[in-house]
Amino acid sequence: MANKEATFLNHVHCFRGLAILIIVFGHAVAGAVIGAKGVFDESYPLVMISEVLYHDSTIYFAVMSGLLFTSVLRVKGYRRFYMNKLKFIIIPYLFLTLVFTLFKMKFLSDTLFENVWNYLHQVGRDLIYGKANFVMWYIPVLVFLYLVTPALDWLRTRSKLTKGVFLLMVLMPLLVSRIQMAHEYLLKLETMLYFTGAYAFGMWIGSNLNIKLNLMKRYRFLVLILAFISTVLLFFLYTYQFDVIGEVSLRESLFYIQKLCFTVLILLLFKKYEHKRIKWLNVVARDSFAIYFLHGFILFSSLSWFKAVLDIHQIEPLNIISGAVLLLIYSVGLSLLTVYISKKLFKSYSRFLVGA
Repeated sequence: MANKEATFLNHVHCFRGLAILIIVFGHAVAGAVIGAKGVFDESYPLVMISEVLYHDSTIYFAVMSGLLFTSVLRVKGYRRFYMNKLKFIIIPYLFLTLVFTLFKMKFLSDTLFENVWNYLHQVGRDLIYGKANFVMWYIPVLVFLYLVTPALDWLRTRSKLTKGVFLLMVLMPLLVSRIQMAHEYLLKLETMLYFTGAYAFGMWIGSNLNIKLNLMKRYRFLVLILAFISTVLLFFLYTYQFDVIGEVSLRESLFYIQKLCFTVLILLLFKKYEHKRIKWLNVVARDSFAIYFLHGFILFSSLSWFKAVLDIHQIEPLNIISGAVLLLIYSVGLSLLTVYISKKLFKSYSRFLVGA
């Protein structure tokens, strides 16, 4: 049914750890800028650099999910695949949505019934749209990717015609742009299709993984050039505040190219040193989904604790950079501590609560 790659892929595992650190650091920079300047302004050079290098880093997770399906999970069958996703991603998502929604709710009614009803109504919306916390938007998209996995796998393996359609799915995000969902309760099909392309790309890499990585190694300089050009063009678009042509976001198209190129380059780097184990990165990678679930709430609920550093405007931008680093260490550290405590208290059931 699938290739016989090793079930533990150290280079992919390390990439997972690095990916979550990149995501958290991007949010830490945003938090530090908001804490120091009171507003998130893309024209501010530090924000621009962060956005160009960080934005759409969730693509890394989408690629890895597709890669792990074809390289490891496909051979185990769909029943096990979906049961694992239900137990270790959907159920923690449900539990944490209940918790985060409770924290953000404002109970204004005088009656218990109305307060409970409003809470349950809000929980339902937050579950569907991933709005319990700003990082949760990706989980409904991920559920969509899981649901279309059999169709994508069929396209990938059936015939030359379906393989051509599969290739179009990989290229689709160049024209079908991700739509931001940060401030609206709308689950956009365009966003789901955008990440479907990255997921499909991961599926392609994961089938005969070592062969694909060797192929990419041959073209690594071309990949490096594409990564450089896309990054330079993104700086140009941010500098001149230009983005959309018709229905297509040029930034999102370039981000897609850039992040796929970065994915290839990082995988090749970790593959080169796959026999070396980085203990701290392995820990971060092991608990990466829990860190993803928890870090947003931890970071922004504690932002005021870092004002002593962020308010030193005389050393700007060092106050923001140092604040971002501290927020990164704090958010990841406290997320890992939460996982540790959860495991001590709930043993193996911890995965149903925090995803690790």
